[in-house]
Amino acid sequence: MTQPERPLATDLRLAADRDLKGLILKHYLGAYRAKRPFSRRPVAWVTSGAPVEILLALGILPIYPENYGALVGSRKAAVPYCESAEQAGYSQDLCSYARTNIGSMLTGRGELAGRPLPRPDLLVAAKNICDVVVKWWEVTARHFDCPLFILDTPFAADGLTPDQVAYVRGQLEELVVVASKAVRRPAPPPAAFERDLLKVLDLTRQATGLWQEIQTLRQASPTPASALDMFTNLFPIVTLRGTQACVDYYRQVRDELAERVRRGVGAVPGERFRLLWDNIAIWYDFDLVRYLHARGAAFVGETYTDAWGIYQFSPEDEKDPLGAMARQYSLILLNIGLGTRKERLFNMLRAQRADGAVFHSCRSCKTYSLGQYELARAVRDELGLPVLVLEADMTDSRAYAAGPAMTRIDAFLELLTSKA
Repeated sequence: MTQPERPLATDLRLAADRDLKGLILKHYLGAYRAKRPFSRRPVAWVTSGAPVEILLALGILPIYPENYGALVGSRKAAVPYCESAEQAGYSQDLCSYARTNIGSMLTGRGELAGRPLPRPDLLVAAKNICDVVVKWWEVTARHFDCPLFILDTPFAADGLTPDQVAYVRGQLEELVVVASKAVRRPAPPPAAFERDLLKVLDLTRQATGLWQEIQTLRQASPTPASALDMFTNLFPIVTLRGTQACVDYYRQVRDELAERVRRGVGAVPGERFRLLWDNIAIWYDFDLVRYLHARGAAFVGETYTDAWGIYQFSPEDEKDPLGAMARQYSLILLNIGLGTRKERLFNMLRAQRADGAVFHSCRSCKTYSLGQYELARAVRDELGLPVLVLEADMTDSRAYAAGPAMTRIDAFLELLTSKA
């Protein structure tokens, strides 16, 4: 059955997006150049919750296969790679980022000028986001015959104990030694390494501070940036965290949004409803967001984009930078209890003056999606806000049915209108 055409909004995109494309290109070109014979910079594949500041301080270039999966998904190109992985015996129930990456590895093909990601010299996986990445990185380690370091972060259901912080801190110390050995470099003298690490952590602190400023600017009415802007602009805070390029870019974005607020310019023309998005984006169907925009519904916050502002390193952390990192990397959004997630969600809804919430129940990201129905009920019953749950996947479009999704969206919009 042919679905009715969706009227789409004319979105006011950020001027900074032009520079973002250059940043992305420069990053991946730099990764390929690092693998040339004359280059001496090693490459590490890392998970999204990995302590990259340590790698940067050691002169190692981090690459994020998950971010690459999002790129492939946004190009609507993930399914063939997923199918290649499935034909090799990997279940369709596995994370689609993992299947996309594994399929690319096995076939030797990719979406960066036809090439897969450059071969890693080191793999670093952190268990603070999910357990799938550990097995995914083990598969990758066997494929490339590559050293693997796994950072074990105890689940912080109700906060962290001193013993937990000490346990993670000890592993970070070990990572310095393991990473140096893996890239065939002597471990740096402690004083020199700490000096370099503090420089990187200061850049992380500046970038996350700017990211938080950007999120705060979105509280304005009309909001100066919606989900299309924020999901697109995630790239630097994820992939370039701890670099001057990241700081410089977010200053530009911050200033552009501040000017929009000053002039009363909104990202969504005719903003009527303010919404919050929970979970990762549906990368292959941003038209869904545009459909909501066309009806005056603007996303003023996302739990996923907001989570990248959690790395709040302060100047006081200079006394024990590894201890500060141990705390921050143990408090990743997916490594905390549902009660804490609910508190954060409610705080966002109130701060952004949201009229409703959309929950993406993502087939791939089971850790993120677990508990969403409970959170949705809490938002509806305790805050009295309309909620919408969409079942989909972040990159595998085979797990998404546009027809039922649009029916739910229309019903949600009717409920928002009735409460206006």
